[in-house]
Amino acid sequence: MNAFDKIKKSWWVILSFIMFLNGFGFIYIGVKYSNRNWIMEGVMYELPWFIYLIYFSIFGGPQPGISHPSSLIILFALILLFVSVIRSVWVAVKLYDIYDNEEKYTIQATSLNSTKDVKNTKDSNSGIACCLCILIIFIIFVIIAL
Repeated sequence: MNAFDKIKKSWWVILSFIMFLNGFGFIYIGVKYSNRNWIMEGVMYELPWFIYLIYFSIFGGPQPGISHPSSLIILFALILLFVSVIRSVWVAVKLYDIYDNEEKYTIQATSLNSTKDVKNTKDSNSGIACCLCILIIFIIFVIIAL
């Protein structure tokens, strides 16, 4: 696969650089490749922005001279924005390897009489645990801010 096709398939990385949209790239790529961990990761990147918009619509903007909890929400959202940029570039580079070696990663048809041992792979729940940890840390930040 040539470089232009790789770039064309990686357009979703651009969304990671845009505030309020940084999680939608992961949601898109997760839906495209049926990877629920990427979908959940994208939702986690979007969650602080969503909570900030709800908080801002209910309580309004920061008042001069008053400490406002929304600043902690924005700080957490910006940290997650930075993480999503790094993570999306990392995933895109890993996908480049898959694009280059498609014959290695494609499923080949096998006969029913095959004598090869097929190893059972366990579905890793570490991605869910990671997203839950980020969510719990975010909720702790919100509680401390209030």
